[in-house]
Amino acid sequence: MSFFSRDYDFDFRGDKSNRFVPFIIGFLMYSVTIAIMSAFFSYNLTSGWKKALSGRVTIEFQSNVYGADETLTDKQLQEIMKVITSTAGVKYVKKLKESDILKVLEPWISGAAIPDDFPFPAIYDVETDEDAQVDLLSLRDKLSKISYGVKIHDHSNWYAPIAKISSGLFGFSIILSILIFATVCATTIFITRKSLETHLKAVKILQLIGANDAYVASQFKRYYFAVGCKSSLISIVCSFLTIAGIIFASAAEPLSLTVLRYVAAAVVVPFFTAILATITSKNTVLFFLKNDKWIG
Repeated sequence: MSFFSRDYDFDFRGDKSNRFVPFIIGFLMYSVTIAIMSAFFSYNLTSGWKKALSGRVTIEFQSNVYGADETLTDKQLQEIMKVITSTAGVKYVKKLKESDILKVLEPWISGAAIPDDFPFPAIYDVETDEDAQVDLLSLRDKLSKISYGVKIHDHSNWYAPIAKISSGLFGFSIILSILIFATVCATTIFITRKSLETHLKAVKILQLIGANDAYVASQFKRYYFAVGCKSSLISIVCSFLTIAGIIFASAAEPLSLTVLRYVAAAVVVPFFTAILATITSKNTVLFFLKNDKWIG
């Protein structure tokens, strides 16, 4: 008899309590998939920001710090570059052009015209060695002697609280996934027991003619594997619709690594959950048959 055969010794299809089981387990599968996709999103967001912000420092020299239209002279600019590059732990320094600053300001100025004599600050993008501790206080003191209006922005200070929140969301998503998997097991145990109670007379007849517990359990295992396959199909369809919505809303590249991870989760999670439900149903039947006082 084939494992995927729909011929059972029990009338599972006539059992009304099993009518909505594929939808219940399918919804749980979809919930786990969404939780794991959220974990992927949190991880990608954190790692992306860490890569972009870790080891980055912005040094800003404000204009008009003396109440006049003063800008840095060429000599001051040379001295600033010399001080920054000679600082221990600094790997790379770049002075941003006015066009680069305008690109950063563009989302906030909304196309507003900026006067030609606008006093742009002098901004330096500094890359530091992640393994070295740059003495920013000492650097600021040295730069303050060149120009009073100096500010140093350490990007790692911005990233730290965001990283904590993102790590918390990642951990919450993993814990939620584990709880939903536990719910799948509990739901399968409850449904299997109720189904076993419904077909208890048929089970007793099979036992009388020589069927062992493993044979009876295999009947339930095959049936709930078929149920798991139906549930997987429901979950995969819902997950792919969700992924399509994410791609459309975020204008993401369909073949990007992040989207491929979402697709992998949408396929692997239902398959794993179906196997989990199948194994749980089999062991549930074996347990209750050995402890028949729990049945009925």
